[in-house]
Amino acid sequence: MLRKLALVVPLMVVSLAFGAPAPEAALAQTNECLGVDAMNAALLDGRARRLAEIRRLLEGDIVKADLCMDAGKLAYRVTLLTRDGVVKRVVLDASSGQFMTEQKK
Repeated sequence: MLRKLALVVPLMVVSLAFGAPAPEAALAQTNECLGVDAMNAALLDGRARRLAEIRRLLEGDIVKADLCMDAGKLAYRVTLLTRDGVVKRVVLDASSGQFMTEQKK
């Protein structure tokens, strides 16, 4: 059993390293949101700041937030509820925290 694993694991590593594109590269074409593993990787290697660091720039309570690809860049898509009851959707650059777009619902 261990002998089989010793042969299979290196093949899996090679196929993953050369056969599969990075999750962000595939998502860049579709403007999709990242899964947990891709999100953690982006945070760990510094391509995205933690939302808690950017949070102080926002006015209102965060209702929902996703880390996604937007125009080829990592971005947080955030839904906020302001103090006066207005629902706002904002898109923040995940590396700088700067606003990319903002809209009221």
